[in-house]
Amino acid sequence: MPIRRKSKILIVDDEEVVRLFLERFFRLKGFEVGLAESGAKAIEKMRGEVFDLVFLDVRMPQMNGLEALRELKKIAPSTKIVMMTGYAVDDLLKEAQQSGACASIKKPFDMNQLAALLEGVSLQKEKDARLNILVIDDEEVVRKFLVRLLSEHRVITVESGKEAMERIAQEKIDLVFLDIVLKDINGLELARQITKARD
Repeated sequence: MPIRRKSKILIVDDEEVVRLFLERFFRLKGFEVGLAESGAKAIEKMRGEVFDLVFLDVRMPQMNGLEALRELKKIAPSTKIVMMTGYAVDDLLKEAQQSGACASIKKPFDMNQLAALLEGVSLQKEKDARLNILVIDDEEVVRKFLVRLLSEHRVITVESGKEAMERIAQEKIDLVFLDIVLKDINGLELARQITKARD
């Protein structure tokens, strides 16, 4: 089983009390936490570190949360960003969602809502990390072994080159396990066909 690093969260808010409150909460949940008091500082941090999740205040001096969101998405497009606000700024939140924010949360924080939001985003991250793996082998015992071995991912099994090409035409495949000796086609020839189909 591979060793997984702790997920890292960046908290971006110009109010120190908010930063420290969230830092304590997330550390208790087992996350690594970075802090930034402005959009500019957040951008600087994101250029030097990898964060899985950002909690970003909408209202900040100099650079507001929406402007910071757009810049952060340029640096790390796959990082999940949650907008935080203590004001009624529905138009800004809608614009933030269109710019790539995955959720929003209102201040003062409801602890249950915060925990549920955190769990939802974490589950989505795990879902996004799953690969579509295609196993091409005419031996059932090998196919079953690889399904068990790769159980953290979505594993599709086929026993012929024909079936393999049909599945590749139907859906996105991230990784292929291919037997060199198949009943209907040479594995090397099939590998060439798969490479050509995915280009």
